[in-house]
Amino acid sequence: MDAAFHASPPSSMPLHTDTPHEPARNASLHPAFMPTLDASLHGSYAPALRTHGGRPPLPIPPHGLTRRAFLKSSARAVALSGLGACLLSACGGSDTTDVPAAVQLTSVENFRDVSGSGAGYPTTDGRRTRRGVFYRSGALSPDDADAATLARLGIVHVYDLRVAAEVDAQPDRLPYGAVRSELDISPIDVSAARPASEAEAVAWMSEAERRLVIDAQSRSRFGALLTQLANTAGPQVFHGSTGKDRTGWAAALLLAIADVPLDVIMQDYLLTNTYAAAAISARIDALARRTDSTAATRAAPLYQAQPDVLQAAFDQMQQSFGTLNSYLTSGLGLSQGVIDTLRAKLVV
Repeated sequence: MDAAFHASPPSSMPLHTDTPHEPARNASLHPAFMPTLDASLHGSYAPALRTHGGRPPLPIPPHGLTRRAFLKSSARAVALSGLGACLLSACGGSDTTDVPAAVQLTSVENFRDVSGSGAGYPTTDGRRTRRGVFYRSGALSPDDADAATLARLGIVHVYDLRVAAEVDAQPDRLPYGAVRSELDISPIDVSAARPASEAEAVAWMSEAERRLVIDAQSRSRFGALLTQLANTAGPQVFHGSTGKDRTGWAAALLLAIADVPLDVIMQDYLLTNTYAAAAISARIDALARRTDSTAATRAAPLYQAQPDVLQAAFDQMQQSFGTLNSYLTSGLGLSQGVIDTLRAKLVV
């Protein structure tokens, strides 16, 4: 097994923080894990369930149905029932009084509220996620119109998950008055991938996502991100380059902490293919011009959100740490207080 797969305690990792004395200018333009379990796994997740007040577990699939098979059938059922489209409005009911309007940015890829839109995502205990607290995004380089929209959100802190080379290529343009922190989490670099088929591309991404989930340095920095999100008052945004891999995992963890069901977490993850459709298509077209259309078709899953990739992340988390709570505390170094604070912020 690759050395990166060996779980080890995270080291303390301070954030690199820039505190602007004035708004950034154009001249320096700087973006539940409670998986539905089969009966044989239910007991191992009981501690994580108990940390949130002893709420009952999610429904257990029929005997003999694996979690992966259940997830795939659940995702298909969700799509056929129209829930995928419903998630664009967060499956909200008619009562959306005092709910902030969904933010739509044309110059920033994959920007959205972690809690969805409408009335927020449902949780396993019948509550809903709170909107306007945490946002997720690709590189945060808005044009003037989108910069004005971001300013109206009152964002106080921007967490850049990218490494220095990515930042240099596309610097952040901060919302007025916001503080910026660098997390420096290594990206999944697809440039070296040469898949012979679409299935091989999905497998390559799944393996890369597994490494991201358990790599010691990445875990330390995801822990730093979640701790800062818990301890900082006001709206906050975290982002990578495209808002899919590092950002997608951070968002999935937040929704898991909020006790959002896995099928909803999965569909939220897949919304990248809707919100970033134009950018994804442009990357695949660019690859076709550099190589050929056949190679681009084979590699397309590298640029898209794939259900098997997020499932692989949760599978690896379970394999290495057993439960969500163990991953959060032992893997990411979070205190129970931080976990409880995040959930209090996220759930209405």
